[in-house]
Amino acid sequence: MSRKMSYILLILAVVFWGTSFAVVKFGIGQLEPVQFLFLRNLFASLIFVAILMKTPREQRYLERQDIPRMFFLAFMGVGGYFIVQYTALQYTTTVNASLLVGIAPIIVAIYSALFLKEKLGWVRAFGIGISFAGIVLTITRGHFAGFINAETILGDLLMILNAVMISIFSLGSKSMLKKYEPIVATAYLSIMALVMLIPFNLFSNFLAPVPLWKMASAIDGTAVLAAFYLALTCSVIGYFGWYQGIKTFGATKTSVFNYINPLVAAVLSYILFDGELTVFTVIGGVCIIGGVYLCNMKRQPTASNS
Repeated sequence: MSRKMSYILLILAVVFWGTSFAVVKFGIGQLEPVQFLFLRNLFASLIFVAILMKTPREQRYLERQDIPRMFFLAFMGVGGYFIVQYTALQYTTTVNASLLVGIAPIIVAIYSALFLKEKLGWVRAFGIGISFAGIVLTITRGHFAGFINAETILGDLLMILNAVMISIFSLGSKSMLKKYEPIVATAYLSIMALVMLIPFNLFSNFLAPVPLWKMASAIDGTAVLAAFYLALTCSVIGYFGWYQGIKTFGATKTSVFNYINPLVAAVLSYILFDGELTVFTVIGGVCIIGGVYLCNMKRQPTASNS
């Protein structure tokens, strides 16, 4: 696949992910987050099974020794990742959540520089910095007071954990993508995440006191459509685009695209809920896009992709 197409898929991935907050808000209804997540992964897995059936046998074969690592990545990037995120959103604000998830590219860049012998370079470091500044402007709309709140500290800590998880997912995917095509790896991640979610939906637990099969009446058309939208765009196209980006550009460069996610989330939130688009959104958006561009310039002092 060409670098241009990889860029397009990667941008589509983070744009779709940016719409997910609003879609979840519309679609979750009376369901618990883990139940709505199960529906999303069910639809995604059905799509991926159809894709795998069309994939040549030698390409879709998963080696036995890779299964434990694949399950680990499925937990870090899909199943466990969204359980932590949805739980965090019950204890913190969308503002804090969107901002704190934005530290993931910084975690990836620092780890790559310290342990993977990748030279960060001043251009990429500057790009990361102004992108993060753009997130702050976009999400807070210039109102920085009160960002740290004792009432949201549990949710904030969970969102930091969320950022660490997606960083581990991105970094840990490198070896898998040397052996498997992105679409195949993404398919197995979705299916394994679905398997992880089954116990949380089949039996009563702390995330879902009432099992999903007893919540049939709460699954309305809006929830089904929202779950299918997230499955097709955020799970299938999104994770495939993300993995294609990691394979083509490396984890560090790819992770910086995650800065676009909160920009899309903020703009869509203003349009659907607040109806407000401030100058801080515009300035923040320019910083985010400019930072992503700087991090992906061809001529910069980097040793290799992570």
